[in-house]
Amino acid sequence: MLKHALSVGHELITQIDHDDHGSQTHYVITFILNGTLHLDHGESVKVGANMLTLLPAGMPHKLTNVQNLDVWWLSFCPNCFGLSDEDQLMKPFKNIRLGALPVVELNENRRQWISQLFLQLQDYIDVQHSNDLDVFRSFLNLILNEALNASATKINSTFKSSKVVNALNHIQLNYTQPISLKDVALAVHTSPAYLATLVKQQTGYSIGDWITKYRLTQACTILLHTKMSIGEIVEELGWSDTTHFIRQFKKAYAITPAAWRKQHQI
Repeated sequence: MLKHALSVGHELITQIDHDDHGSQTHYVITFILNGTLHLDHGESVKVGANMLTLLPAGMPHKLTNVQNLDVWWLSFCPNCFGLSDEDQLMKPFKNIRLGALPVVELNENRRQWISQLFLQLQDYIDVQHSNDLDVFRSFLNLILNEALNASATKINSTFKSSKVVNALNHIQLNYTQPISLKDVALAVHTSPAYLATLVKQQTGYSIGDWITKYRLTQACTILLHTKMSIGEIVEELGWSDTTHFIRQFKKAYAITPAAWRKQHQI
């Protein structure tokens, strides 16, 4: 099994005042059993018991004020399981990319069932040392279905401006092209200076940051699932040159793209 396909774990964390995760190369689901934390995703959202957090790959975020946290976590690579943001089970992640809150509150009567899903999945991986992707896919689909059923069908934006939502959507659809702040501003019918200020104020990141994070996440997917050379990946994702790409990748993940590929493949 590819090491990057899926991981699960259970953590007890007494206190963390500030943990700047930035963004990650995989999709992450956490299930809070007890305790609280604040998730900074454009604005600070308090997360407590019986809640799921859903973080798409490349989505900037910060964790603060973690108190007595009892939490299950699951990270996964959608491509490893034939999933994309267009699939129904992945709809909550797509909505989050468009500004929905990355937090889902579950009904109390689902608590034991979801806890067992995480526990049994961990047992298959850590105790039975199973490499059966079909089994993992079954568990993942059940957990994703719980998140889908609990999430609102309407996108309740965490961002105050529709221009920010539209800008992020435009970046998501076009980040493989050589786009710039000017291009994004033109697409959402506003001035570059105004959009730059608005996005920075409401998300904590610049337009350039968002473009870079999406490109780096996609670079990881390509590194994992293809044999494309670094030069080909640079061209595919619209980077200016190979040196710049490697520098940005190493800055984000503290490792070169070639070393990352070797580390995450069999």
